[in-house]
Amino acid sequence: MVMIKRVTQADYDKYTAFLEENEHSHFMQSAQWGEFKKKQKSFMIMSLDDSENVRGVMLLFLQEVRHTKKKYLYAPRGPICNRNNTEVLAELLEEAEKIAKENKAYKLTLDPDITTSDEVWLEYFETIGARIGENRCDNGILQPLSVFRIDVNKTDDELMTSYHSKARYSVRSSIKSGAVCRVGGREDIPVFCELLANTAKKDGFTARGCEYFYDMYDAMGKECFKVFVVEYEGTPIAASVLLKFGKKTWHMYAGSSDEYKETSPNFLMQWEMQRWSRDNGAFLYDMRGIAGEGDKLTPIEGLVRFKKRFGGELCSFVGRIDIVYNKLDELYVRIMRKLAAFVRRMRGRK
Repeated sequence: MVMIKRVTQADYDKYTAFLEENEHSHFMQSAQWGEFKKKQKSFMIMSLDDSENVRGVMLLFLQEVRHTKKKYLYAPRGPICNRNNTEVLAELLEEAEKIAKENKAYKLTLDPDITTSDEVWLEYFETIGARIGENRCDNGILQPLSVFRIDVNKTDDELMTSYHSKARYSVRSSIKSGAVCRVGGREDIPVFCELLANTAKKDGFTARGCEYFYDMYDAMGKECFKVFVVEYEGTPIAASVLLKFGKKTWHMYAGSSDEYKETSPNFLMQWEMQRWSRDNGAFLYDMRGIAGEGDKLTPIEGLVRFKKRFGGELCSFVGRIDIVYNKLDELYVRIMRKLAAFVRRMRGRK
């Protein structure tokens, strides 16, 4: 008998095993990510077949809309199941609706790892009246609409050949300069944070503090969370956080020093992170957010050019999918947001 189960701690191993083997898996649907975000109320569900084998899973977070008491559910990069199986998708969504009603959530927001080529899922979402691709509204929680992915299941020579000539030159030049990239862990978080803060100040964004990364490390575990540090003559000049889950890795954050830029440390770091990913069982390396056609973010041209130099493929998702359960609550939220925006504009004119 097919059934839907709400996951308890006793089910974590089964839930995790399914995710680690599924080609569409994502660390943001893992039990570890739920632990990292434990300040938010969360729910894990899974669909089981007659033999109690897992067929699909979804991790949901209960979110509260600012300036209101309204709540909604959010599944980052979920659900995870066979893209041609709408039966499992329907089961997961039905259970999500039950959880929403129990917690007085007025909608479910998804930003799944699907593109316009995933026609079966898209047709199903359309049949149930879901809104697809409304990415400019309330996008603060959403994952990048476009990412850059690299197939790292290659030899060193094949990987290097797949790079743009500028990247090949920069990696080789960095190695010849004497720069060295090492793989670290929790003890290297302060070094990474210092370099990240330097980059944040230079580029005008807000960097997260060390406690955020300590919490992420403790939740994800030492096998999943790696800190790569590039050093020149013993001085750290660049560092990055890489997450591994299942057969994929994600380049999460990076920072660098203004010193020794001529050694091209960021190119060396990318090269070593991709090789490490391959050598540790990953076939796909995700460089995360990049500006693509229809992206909701202003393109950062320098970052785009840097990532494109490593070959790979630009992947643009369909974006936000909303399934609304209570239209009156949704209308109320929209009105309150417009009112809040109006008040901010008026204050700005004073």
